[in-house]
Amino acid sequence: MKFAKWIVMGSGGVVLALLCVVLISPKTAHALVAALVQVTNTRSNPVPTQDVDIAARHPFTASCNVFGNSGAFVVCQPTPAPPTSGYETVIQSVNIQLNQDTGTVQPVVTDLSYFTGGADYVHYLPFIPTGTGNWVGSELTAIYVDPNSFNPLQCATLFNNGSATMNCTVTGYTVAIP
Repeated sequence: MKFAKWIVMGSGGVVLALLCVVLISPKTAHALVAALVQVTNTRSNPVPTQDVDIAARHPFTASCNVFGNSGAFVVCQPTPAPPTSGYETVIQSVNIQLNQDTGTVQPVVTDLSYFTGGADYVHYLPFIPTGTGNWVGSELTAIYVDPNSFNPLQCATLFNNGSATMNCTVTGYTVAIP
């Protein structure tokens, strides 16, 4: 029992002495700790780092337009397609316009559909009339599209009473997948 007491008292004394050194001269304590951890960053032996991909480095814009008649979905795929491998595409805005060519066009539904994570998704856009026979759907988003071997984006609208031209533009950026 006396031996255990002697070890505890001795250890406590050493800890107390080190604490006093740290309080009296923190630079010395810092130097002692720094000597134990040494990181060198030389050309022959670089420290591994990861480059943070900046969105502005890889902007992405794709667009399409198509003419259609009433009663059927008018569909187009924005081009160029998102990258097929090594990058994830982030769509930040979707803009769809519908311009009447003949008749009295009335849009029913407008959407951007996309494929990601092994599933299909639909993002609906509300249309706002901007004049006789013209509608605009514009929305800020944060849609993440995984790399695919096919174009995963598709703009569509359904309208009645005439013919019209649909223009679709998606913008955003791509990010390298580490």
